[in-house]
Amino acid sequence: MHSYPAAHHRTIMAVDIAGYNDPRRTTAHRLVIHDGFWRIMRTAFADAGIPWDALFRENTGDGMMIHLPTEVAKADLVAELPERMLAELRRYNEVHAAEANVRLRMALHAGEVYQGSNGTISDANSHAFRLLDAAEIKAALRESEAVLALVVSNTFYQDVVRADPAADARAYRRIPIENKETKTEAWLRLLGAVRNGLPVPAVRPAATTDFAALIDALLAVDCVRNAEGRGLLLRMFSRREIADAVRHQAEDRLHVIELARTCERYDGGLAELLAAVRLLEPGSPQVEQLSAVIAGRSGLGAR
Repeated sequence: MHSYPAAHHRTIMAVDIAGYNDPRRTTAHRLVIHDGFWRIMRTAFADAGIPWDALFRENTGDGMMIHLPTEVAKADLVAELPERMLAELRRYNEVHAAEANVRLRMALHAGEVYQGSNGTISDANSHAFRLLDAAEIKAALRESEAVLALVVSNTFYQDVVRADPAADARAYRRIPIENKETKTEAWLRLLGAVRNGLPVPAVRPAATTDFAALIDALLAVDCVRNAEGRGLLLRMFSRREIADAVRHQAEDRLHVIELARTCERYDGGLAELLAAVRLLEPGSPQVEQLSAVIAGRSGLGAR
């Protein structure tokens, strides 16, 4: 007999606000965004006929995790809820400034969940968040004009989405995922067009002039200019997956180019770089110039 509670099968939803910590967003913006996000979710669930009070909900700061009871059919969820969320996102974004607009990533998975004394414990939870936080999903949303990126696990797609014509399986595309220990395939659907002038980078060839300006601005900062400073800078990154992905180059400018290119591959990577620089050189004119260059190059999809 087990000394811990039995696991229960749950549908797991993880949702994240893209660009929540973008440096151009103030605390006032984030307060409006956070309240608006929860209102969007409550209304979307109500419109889909799913009682809000029946859900296990956990605030993750820039998003939420939800466990749905077995009474909520997975097929009904995936057929109804994304379109309801899209409708609410459009209504919200239409009446808010670009800096307070909301774009969302959402992951759906299912699996066994244990209830511990201080929260839930589940490999399925971890898998859902690996999908949600995958660089491939962030890039797909950032490089599109969508307001909602829905990613579902391969098993969820095969067992649920493909089984119900209402889930619109043909709207999904298969996408490889590599995030931490997870290497898998998932299925991505992008919904909606950006409203109210939210600046989103278009898919286009690299703007070499803009990128050269970024490299020059980085090299003007003392802690970036030399190899020892860059080594310390990379240790300041809170997101280790970015720092660890920067390949070493012996020549200073080539290493800075590699640093910038790597940061741009990650949602919010340039914001992470700027935050690390500011830890080492707060308030210098060169850092403020770098901030202006990054602001001009980054979209609000940066995290």
